[in-house]
Amino acid sequence: MDIFGEAWITRHVEYFSDPEAGPDALLNDATEWLHFAHNAIRLLAELADEHGSVNAQRLPVMLESIATFIEMGTRCATQAHLRMQWLQVKHETTQTPVQA
Repeated sequence: MDIFGEAWITRHVEYFSDPEAGPDALLNDATEWLHFAHNAIRLLAELADEHGSVNAQRLPVMLESIATFIEMGTRCATQAHLRMQWLQVKHETTQTPVQA
């Protein structure tokens, strides 16, 4: 069900990082996305606790949004890992003399 376009947004969101961002910046972004997911889960739990149930029409959208936050955090962490490896390889190649 598409409520106010939220379902479309959660299916079409992508994370584009700054190509110049270092691993630390990417890990900070990952932490922020996972913090969003954590807070959304806590809100959902509070709503269920207060009302005894959650609006069944909105539940799928809320769960898709939480999954999107987690996916974005995972992408950031993956990019940070890849950049750390790239920087390590780059550092090793600049320090190793080339022999003919």
